[in-house]
Amino acid sequence: MTAPEVEFRTSGHTGSPAVWLRTPDQLRAEAGLIADELVGDVEQIASFAPVEHLFGRLFAQVLPEIRGIPVHHLTHAPAGLPPELEQKRTLFVCLPASWLVLRHLLGQVKALPSAVALHGTGPTVQATGEVLAALSGTGFRAFELFGSTETGGVAHREIAPPGSETGRWQLLPDVEFADPDEGPGQWLHIRSPRLARRGDMAARPETWRLPDVIRREGRSFEFHGRASALIKVNGERVNLEELSAALRNSVDGMDVACLPVRDPVRAEHYELFYSLDREHSRQQISARLRAVLHDFTPPRAMHRVRRIPRTATGKIAVTALYALAQQGPRAALEEAI
Repeated sequence: MTAPEVEFRTSGHTGSPAVWLRTPDQLRAEAGLIADELVGDVEQIASFAPVEHLFGRLFAQVLPEIRGIPVHHLTHAPAGLPPELEQKRTLFVCLPASWLVLRHLLGQVKALPSAVALHGTGPTVQATGEVLAALSGTGFRAFELFGSTETGGVAHREIAPPGSETGRWQLLPDVEFADPDEGPGQWLHIRSPRLARRGDMAARPETWRLPDVIRREGRSFEFHGRASALIKVNGERVNLEELSAALRNSVDGMDVACLPVRDPVRAEHYELFYSLDREHSRQQISARLRAVLHDFTPPRAMHRVRRIPRTATGKIAVTALYALAQQGPRAALEEAI
């Protein structure tokens, strides 16, 4: 009897909502491969990732079953690491927000015999670099995973400490580029034995093209941006993910989302949403962006909101974000710069 497929749902953040099905063998193969490639020998797992999503399922459920080791599910508001985590080699399974917790718990992380972290579901944040800098010399290492619910893990790279050059993404051993030729600005099109089957497909696809623009070289690539995050305003290319990360990492405590919009004059434009627990004028935000980005295209509008709503895996909850912006006082909806 064949084991039933496991269901995962995408929220529609970068496309239409869909159900994706993966076999138990695919899940075990992926968890084992990445653990062998990056994690090494650990005695326990401390996870911030929900198991309803692929990243959390792989490393907070499947991997503990394969290795026969305990897993501790942590929230993003712990007062400290549970006592049972002490004195064991530990894998941390991290979302973007998890790094703020690790920064708060640095003393306990340093006291562990060894620790390694896997980061998934979104870009790293300023706190990631701060944790790496604080743990420099302790043997702590952290790796980013590149992938999607549709493809599973595609590539990885070690997270560089502050001041170091960011490395290229390296394909996982069982993944191949599907297009034969290298070229600038091409789509990430891959072949993998771990591709999922969409609910309306009779069989899983042989290859899958992600909405990500890359530049490849051998079995590595540079990530240039997600198609949905790349727009042109008056002919000027704007990478919304890069812009959001630059502002988020340069103003302590600020959360940011930049969303593309249709514009009656320029066809494409974007609006900037931010949350901060203190006053920070739009002129200050604009000045900060000009300081950290060589070519800065101002947004069509800026919205200050109480918080940036996110899904369980840290992605922007777009509908809820627009609802929050509409709830705010008129003064919070600032006009274009």
